[in-house]
Amino acid sequence: MQANGSTRTPKDAYQTEMTMPPAEQTQQDDVRAQVMAQAQAIAGEPPTPQLRSIVCPYCGSVTPDSGRCGHCGGRFDPLSRQATQNQMGPWEIRDQRVPFRPGCSYATLTRLIEQGVLTGDAVLRGPSTRQFWMLAKHTPGVAHKLGVCHNCQAQVKPDAFSCPSCEASFEVERDRQHLGLGPARPLPGQGLPEVLALHAEPASVKHDQHIASTAIASPEPMHSGNGSASAKSGAMDDDSRRMLDDANRLVRQWRNRANNDRQHAWAVMIIASCIAIAALAYAYWASGAENSPETASTPAVASE
Repeated sequence: MQANGSTRTPKDAYQTEMTMPPAEQTQQDDVRAQVMAQAQAIAGEPPTPQLRSIVCPYCGSVTPDSGRCGHCGGRFDPLSRQATQNQMGPWEIRDQRVPFRPGCSYATLTRLIEQGVLTGDAVLRGPSTRQFWMLAKHTPGVAHKLGVCHNCQAQVKPDAFSCPSCEASFEVERDRQHLGLGPARPLPGQGLPEVLALHAEPASVKHDQHIASTAIASPEPMHSGNGSASAKSGAMDDDSRRMLDDANRLVRQWRNRANNDRQHAWAVMIIASCIAIAALAYAYWASGAENSPETASTPAVASE
């Protein structure tokens, strides 16, 4: 409040400060700096905001919650999560740059091949490989998309259903929920020898597995007549599996019957033991009653 009763506005104070001599301005700045230094010494350093860390849902890396992963670049918003979920599937591509990314669907795999991202030397796994790693050019259902047959490596069209040379089928499981795992069988030392023998694979199955495992290193050309041979081996495999199922059912029946007989035998033994104990107890009680003094004095009283 000035002497004439007028009010001093911030604009007037600003103009006064701007018209202040340089010496007074420097002195005021020094005082202000000293006050700020004392306040900072009392309160300490001002807190620095830090982002919390979260686990990336795509690659599993621990990254700041900035809306995007710092390792794989995936976004954390619900729309991006749903878009990634739509592309997920049982097919995995081995890539050391992003080793922890989720698997993709068959449609995504086909699109990567069409875009030239996936080549024949790429390593992948999926339902047709029973989740074992394999080269793309040897993978059933994928190699023909690259222009070669997975069985004989002959040139085929990407939209072909089978190989014209070896008649190998290019059908593949397209269900994104299907992993294509092989059957579980007991290993040596984990079951009875009879059960291991029943679950042992036929010779034809082992031969097919040998061909599939060596196809990655050195694929051998096959003739057109092998298609019927593979069909016959498939029929033999079905018959062998049916025989194994019948044998397993018989083994289970024999085991159940043996368990029932064992239970009946134990029941008969327990009942017989109870009867024998009761008979011995009765005989002991009867012999004790005959030898008691009261029983011995009864005839003497009668004779008197």
